[in-house]
Amino acid sequence: MRANTSKTENFNISDLLASEESKEGFYPTPEKIADEMLSGINFTMIGTVLEPSGGKGNLIDALLRRHYASRGQWGNKIDVDVCEIDPYLRSILKYNFCGEKEHELYEATREFDKWAYSSLTEAQKAQKNWNDNERRILQSGEVHIVHDDFLTYRTFKHYDLILMNPPFANGDEHLLRALEMQKNGGAIVCLLNAETIRNPYTNRRQILKNLLDKYGAENTYIDDAFSNAERKARVDVAIVKVSIEPAQEESEIWERMQKAVDEENTPDPELHQLVVGDYIEQAIQLYRTEVAATMELVRQYRALVPYMYEVFDAKDKYEKTPILTLCVGDHSHRGFEYQAYMKCVRLKYWRALFKNEKFTGKLTSELQEKYREKIEKMADYEFSAFNIKQVLAEMNAEMTQGVEKAILDLFDKLTVEHTWFPECQQNRHYFNGWATNKAHKIGNKCIIPTYGMFSSYKWKDEAFAVSTAFDTIGDIEKAFNYLDGGLTEEVDLLARLKAASENGITRNIDCKYFKIDLFKKGTTHIKFKPEAMKLVDRLNIYASRKKNWLPPNYGKKTYSNMTQAEKTVIDSFHGDGEPGSGELQYTRILRNAAFYLEEPANNGLKLLTEGD
Repeated sequence: MRANTSKTENFNISDLLASEESKEGFYPTPEKIADEMLSGINFTMIGTVLEPSGGKGNLIDALLRRHYASRGQWGNKIDVDVCEIDPYLRSILKYNFCGEKEHELYEATREFDKWAYSSLTEAQKAQKNWNDNERRILQSGEVHIVHDDFLTYRTFKHYDLILMNPPFANGDEHLLRALEMQKNGGAIVCLLNAETIRNPYTNRRQILKNLLDKYGAENTYIDDAFSNAERKARVDVAIVKVSIEPAQEESEIWERMQKAVDEENTPDPELHQLVVGDYIEQAIQLYRTEVAATMELVRQYRALVPYMYEVFDAKDKYEKTPILTLCVGDHSHRGFEYQAYMKCVRLKYWRALFKNEKFTGKLTSELQEKYREKIEKMADYEFSAFNIKQVLAEMNAEMTQGVEKAILDLFDKLTVEHTWFPECQQNRHYFNGWATNKAHKIGNKCIIPTYGMFSSYKWKDEAFAVSTAFDTIGDIEKAFNYLDGGLTEEVDLLARLKAASENGITRNIDCKYFKIDLFKKGTTHIKFKPEAMKLVDRLNIYASRKKNWLPPNYGKKTYSNMTQAEKTVIDSFHGDGEPGSGELQYTRILRNAAFYLEEPANNGLKLLTEGD
């Protein structure tokens, strides 16, 4: 049921219009046409609307109803501005949409509210419910009559949507004006005489056609659309829908500051050596440009403040409050605070740097977490080459220490850490250690328990939780990367896990150094590739030496120069325990001592440079 759209329904409204021009152009939009015009509009993206030829409000009424149906009682109000050249029609618009009708509905409802709802007749209940619903529809928008002739309307206000049914006689002129208003971004839905589009015989129509083609307008033609309308006419119409993308704004301040920073910029040779050297230098340059541009903006703003006070003649110092406030974040009451701004912008760039995989990707998850916790403190430090190099030096020092811990943690993870788990009890391969009989090493396969790898939710499309698998496997690969020294071709582990999960693969998943099988019972089986077994040997040697399970002279003496006690350990570690069984493998180790016996982290700063 639609609300009444005028106070005068017993006579022809067009007879009361002020001019012949108004009468000739007055063709109220039929309900079905209005609904078609509004179809497909996403009202979550529409806050401001202009109706350039309001008439008696058919389009506004349809707009409010569609908005209310989309957003509900508690949605944001839609802001609607209206132009209408005829004074009588303006009075109808004012009554229907600017408060008078809504007040009458309120008063009518109050009469019903004097009685208990249950005591009302069915007709009274229906009327009360209708009144309440109509009021809510009207309250869902704020309607303002802002001008008479749309063609002379000038405003700085931006409209998300221009919704229009202009006079058929000069609809092209009205649509051209709407396109001019929306040239920097916005939507238009316009009802036109179809001949305006189909037959562009005038210069103005040709210009219109070119613009509509440029913006990719969609035209829907409806034949004889006003045959059953309130004011009948033999006319075919076109519903023209245009969506113009916002223009990319350019900042003169930014361009000037960028040029100045470019001229001052001196490349840092130490930073240039880094894998992310170019990225860091560009980030520093961008940071300096942003700060310089912001400071220039603040200077310009402060120069304009005397012209932006809330009162026209601000003589009293207490009245000197600017309409526009420049602030950091949402602290508008505090104005612009330099220190608060600098902390925010520094933090932005430090966060970006620490999110760069090439900058922090080689750190173990433990070290990455440590640096994530320190980022907030970095807001007090200038984002400069000096400070970045200081952080790098600290990271490399901690990385050198962290590598040993990461490798030993991995050794324990793949041997003793999970031996309480039945399937993991075979992970350890025992040998007779130096001064201990508890020595052990890793073989060519092992099993670790993993939890949360498989979701119990049926709606989950992935075969297994990629993020959980990545967390489990990532640190294992990272520790082997330290041992490998970058000799093995890089593999995108995350991409491989995603591909496996998307294709329902849980067995024989190919990683960099090993293949894995994932089981729903909660275990991951790791099978080392043949070519990676030399890294497993290196891991066993490294961990066993750190734990003093190998003779102190391991790697310093040849097998023949060792004592019998030392040979016994070597035979158990590299062989099958029989005398002499470990000599051949031990001799191979000595021949490639640089790989098997050197500290994995002895490259220092090179860990984050091109040389790594």
